[in-house]
Amino acid sequence: MSEQFGAIYDQYVGKIYRFIFLKVESQEVAEDLCSEVFVRCIEEFQKKSIENAQAYLYQVARYTIADYYREKASRKIVPIDDIGELAEENASLLEEVILNAEIEEVRKALALLRDEYQNFIIWRYLDELSISEIAQIAEKTEGNVRVGIHRALGALREEMRKREHVPSA
Repeated sequence: MSEQFGAIYDQYVGKIYRFIFLKVESQEVAEDLCSEVFVRCIEEFQKKSIENAQAYLYQVARYTIADYYREKASRKIVPIDDIGELAEENASLLEEVILNAEIEEVRKALALLRDEYQNFIIWRYLDELSISEIAQIAEKTEGNVRVGIHRALGALREEMRKREHVPSA
């Protein structure tokens, strides 16, 4: 059973991590929550046979993220920002910073969408899941998933338009 779970872990850890990372504020939190998801799941995989491992992992990830935000809301956290220096003469570093800034803008816009829309976009375009796989995970019909993805993209597009028109401080 541990070999089987190891194979499941290897197959899905990247997708589950990315899903969580796009919903939380830092890489460290995403790593911790991803670990928690797999710890929770290994117990279940040992107890019983899970028919759809991918759907089960995403459901546990969703619950883990919800638990994290519930716990976070009950306590006050003072963030400590890391300050780093950028070498302007290094073009590849500058390109990476620009790309990261663009990704961060998309991430911020994505965070403003309702949870279901975030999930649809992540699963379809980042994890490259099929409509039927998403339907299983979300426990919806394929038609509902297609409509949901269409609406999610429209909502993301609208949030990105709003962000383009916001003057910089």
